[in-house]
Amino acid sequence: MSRILIATARPMFGASAERGAQPSIAERILFSPLAILSTWSERLKQRSALAAMDDRMLKDIGVSRTDALVEMQKPFWIA
Repeated sequence: MSRILIATARPMFGASAERGAQPSIAERILFSPLAILSTWSERLKQRSALAAMDDRMLKDIGVSRTDALVEMQKPFWIA
């Protein structure tokens, strides 16, 4: 019986997500804010890089200057 309990016990962190299980409440409470902050930080970096590009670089990636300006003016919390 102990083998069954050990096999079905779910760890609190990390491994549960790897197996495709739903995250525990503790995982959601701890990692959701970190994921949001990480996303916001990445948006700031990407928009900063976009602002630093010249017209030739924008043309290379298929973005017009107008599209770039619209994207750069968005607040970091807006996708």
